[in-house]
Amino acid sequence: MRKISYLDGLRGLAAFVVVFHHFILAFYPALLLGGNTQAHLVGKNDEFVSGTLLNLFYNGNFAVCIFFVLSGFVLSHKFFLHRDREILKESAIKRYLRLVVPVAFSVLLAFVLMEFSLFYNQQAADLSGSNWLGGFWKFAPNFFDAINQIFVGAFFTNIFEYNDTLWTIAYEFIGSLLVFGFLALFGKMKRRWIFYVLASVILFQTYYWAFILGVMLSDIVANEKKLLSHFDRSKIFRTLLLLIGLFLGSYPSMRGVEGTIYAPMEQYFLVNSAVFYHIVGAFFVILVLLDSRRMQKIFSFRYLLFLGEISFAMYLLHFIVLGSLSSFIFMKIGNNLPYAQAFFVSFTVSIAFIFIVSFFTYKYVDKKAVYYSKLFYQRFFGKK
Repeated sequence: MRKISYLDGLRGLAAFVVVFHHFILAFYPALLLGGNTQAHLVGKNDEFVSGTLLNLFYNGNFAVCIFFVLSGFVLSHKFFLHRDREILKESAIKRYLRLVVPVAFSVLLAFVLMEFSLFYNQQAADLSGSNWLGGFWKFAPNFFDAINQIFVGAFFTNIFEYNDTLWTIAYEFIGSLLVFGFLALFGKMKRRWIFYVLASVILFQTYYWAFILGVMLSDIVANEKKLLSHFDRSKIFRTLLLLIGLFLGSYPSMRGVEGTIYAPMEQYFLVNSAVFYHIVGAFFVILVLLDSRRMQKIFSFRYLLFLGEISFAMYLLHFIVLGSLSSFIFMKIGNNLPYAQAFFVSFTVSIAFIFIVSFFTYKYVDKKAVYYSKLFYQRFFGKK
């Protein structure tokens, strides 16, 4: 199946936003948390900025919701093109192995760094005032615990002490199975739209709703092109929908919204307002992208496509780099340079290193996981 390249570009940008989100949380925590958190901007305007549209540039939860909607779209796209349930069987069987190999690499890397005392996050947190950064890798490393977290914890029991970014893996894995199960049951029904509505009613307060919306977008692209053609005729509506999506995506996820432009949006019937608004915002942004040639051209830019290729590796590894190399650099120069300069040096060196190590991880770990998952399926489940 030919890849839709501009979706890879969007995934790459979203992955970079997650990386930036964690660097902000580590070194400018008040830009996300507001309140009494230590401020570092000139003028100490961190809390004010955290409640404005500017937080869109580092809103990691919105970026994660984009990941989940994209996953629903991509995982269902091939099925809607061919209408073959064998595709669902193959994808479901391969999914765990495809994910567990890169997860294992990241956890074992963190384990080795812990064994050699190469995490400096607590020292860096003393300078930045980020309780979040200082809260990781405080336990004694244990190889068998690491193995358990690789194969069980990250996927089924929400235990991911070695690499906190693995909190999304359970959602990604179970959400994938939800997609395959939904399509197996309802994917060929003429009235499957009823089940989209029912699934949305049941799941709309969880991240799993994002996967269902992604499947629905894939269905529209494959089978309801007339609907998209009507949408295409109204560029004003499309632009408005994009702006609404970005506004929803900027809803603060780690602080209260009292006294901000988002205050009227807080609804007490929602378990988590940020999750709801970020999923809807991600849906709108991707819907517009699927119908906008101009946006498709932008997200097909080669540097974004490169980020898209390494996005999963970058997502898995950046947090470990943040706690080790980035924190070490900041610890060494934080008392000798102005705060903003120390952050800039730490961030730029770290990003360059993250890109390099993510590329090689993509090439020698991530791609191998895809290859071996296919080989596993063909060997044990393929047609004889």
